[in-house]
Amino acid sequence: MSLIEVILLPMLMGGLGGLGHVLVFKNGHFTFPRKFVDDKGDKHYIFGSSKDIIIGVLAGYLSVLPVIDTVPIWYCIYISLLSGIGGSSVITRKIEQNLAVTKASYIQELSQYQLESTSKGGSSKHDGVKPVDDVKPKENQG
Repeated sequence: MSLIEVILLPMLMGGLGGLGHVLVFKNGHFTFPRKFVDDKGDKHYIFGSSKDIIIGVLAGYLSVLPVIDTVPIWYCIYISLLSGIGGSSVITRKIEQNLAVTKASYIQELSQYQLESTSKGGSSKHDGVKPVDDVKPKENQG
């Protein structure tokens, strides 16, 4: 197989799949890369829709890399195109799953604490947080 069939064609089809991802899943709203400077003077880069195309290129190439010698070239084109379309979705879903697990662990740890008022009749600015096990129940005042 030539260099074009092994490397460039799967990457090209993955890039087209990434563009297809933008057109299908983002309602055709293509955003260009840009950089901006915040109030502190720091430069930030936003890749826009080009990130989906780059992810598609990588997904297209990596998906056919293990099987490039064992399957026909049309199958490699098909797999790299589908991987380019779904590459960004798979990565985004994995990130959302990791964030959900992290959020659940933080919520579980925060549930072990209870806000107890340590100030007398004033603002809650000086309230303290104590572990639930160490907090004494308040007596009824009525």
